[in-house]
Amino acid sequence: MQNRRLVFCLTAAVFVIALSGVASARSRYVAVPALHGKRMPLEIRFVQYTGGSTGKIVVDVRNTGKHAATFDAAGLYFVPQGDPERAPQRLGAAGPFEQEQQGSWERREKARIKPGQTVRLKLQVFCLDSHRSSPGTSQGFSVARKRLPRDLRKTIHSGAQGILKGAADVPSANSEIQSHVWKTRNKKWIKLQGERKSEKSSGGTSQRYRPRRAPDRIRLQQSVQP
Repeated sequence: MQNRRLVFCLTAAVFVIALSGVASARSRYVAVPALHGKRMPLEIRFVQYTGGSTGKIVVDVRNTGKHAATFDAAGLYFVPQGDPERAPQRLGAAGPFEQEQQGSWERREKARIKPGQTVRLKLQVFCLDSHRSSPGTSQGFSVARKRLPRDLRKTIHSGAQGILKGAADVPSANSEIQSHVWKTRNKKWIKLQGERKSEKSSGGTSQRYRPRRAPDRIRLQQSVQP
């Protein structure tokens, strides 16, 4: 009888821990940062990251307003949870994303969201800090309160669009886009949310900001639908 009780208690404990892990993976909803000074009645929450130097972040976006609103991922970035001094790279969205539609995923540049509707998206993201380690699948993230600064956002976006035009498909362009993101980021270092104390630089010329070479091919891990 005592053994059965022990097994039951251990099983219950494991179940509670598993549930708490699933619950903590999804952060609370926050307002989608304004774009071009315009704020939309949209809220977003982090759900999951597929891991690696370049991958996809799964998010939920909902419309709390009375009219349809358009979601644009340009300039959104994500800050790893935990101590910034030990945290891995921050992640910035670039290029098209995928929207879940009746069990399948469709490529989108923007998403039109109806009042009261919640959509699940996979944002293609790239690491913003070449000197930090790559985040893993268990890493939690928070949506930055503001988008990337205008000049940085425009340069990353236009460069990614140009690379995608000459690529056979999106995955084949990821390595080149990642190199472009690091090069742009390191050219003129700008302080972002989640900054470390030692990451301040003058003009981005410090050696610690030199971009590491991206591999010839970066294979995207298949994301598991939460």
